[in-house]
Amino acid sequence: MLTRPDLTWRDIQHLCIETARIVNPDDPDWEPTHQGRPYSYKYGYGAIDAFAYVTAAREWNLVKPQAWFQTPTIQIANGTMNKDGDMDGGEKIGPGGVRNTMLITQDMLEENNFESLEHINVQVWISHSRRGDVEVEVVSPNGIRSILGGMRKSDRADSGYPGWVFMSVKHW
Repeated sequence: MLTRPDLTWRDIQHLCIETARIVNPDDPDWEPTHQGRPYSYKYGYGAIDAFAYVTAAREWNLVKPQAWFQTPTIQIANGTMNKDGDMDGGEKIGPGGVRNTMLITQDMLEENNFESLEHINVQVWISHSRRGDVEVEVVSPNGIRSILGGMRKSDRADSGYPGWVFMSVKHW
């Protein structure tokens, strides 16, 4: 017997996060999110707790329809990429990295009927002689840091990140 056939895929995701239990609490990888919920790059929000999940699902209020908010593209130092993937311009990545800040206002959110954050998608065009030396991250105004692409000592690819899309749910 189905308890809640009206649940959408987004309700399922919300319930998974809301009812997850911490796996290996002694692991130092756990970090608090803005909501205070623990998050780990190894375990996400934790393991699904079936009893807590089903119990919460019985009284769950359906989430509102999904809203999309797409920010304007940021071009650093007039960097471009053509349809063949050839990149030109941009800014050389030095020892301190390259940073950019984007201002998102309440008016922008309201214009897009945006109420709460679930997924963050970031597409980057980075040319680098050793991809494993590059780290891509997003830092929220609250200081929550999400590493989208971490440094990897064994990744010696010279292709960089030409048009790669990264996603994070850490800012949920």
